Amino acid sequence: MKRVYIISRFRAKTKRERKFNERVARYYCRRVVEAGHQPVAPHLFYTQFTDDNDPEDRRRGLRYGLADLEAADYFLLIAVDGWISEGMKGELEQIAKGKGPQRGRIISITRKEAKKLLRAVKA
Repeated sequence: MKRVYIISRFRAKTKRERKFNERVARYYCRRVVEAGHQPVAPHLFYTQFTDDNDPEDRRRGLRYGLADLEAADYFLLIAVDGWISEGMKGELEQIAKGKGPQRGRIISITRKEAKKLLRAVKA
């Protein structure tokens, strides 16, 4: 079983947008599980007990996530409407430095397409 690191947007300007971002990440985590692999989504996990709005907690969560990235076998980058967040940029920089999986997949999807996928399943 391979560990697949999920790179997707988490932060948002509104609660509704953040909920959407979480649903997108969960959707792709489920697809990874269905493919027989282990999803690694630190932005879904660490935010359960850290406060993403607290600068120190956010730095801590990002640091933990980058450690998870280094241990992953593959990455899965999900770009909705081509938007890459600051957190995602940091993960991509780590990969570019060779500190993480050098193999992965990029999914570029529109918000409309993502909403259609999410309606089709419970994510």
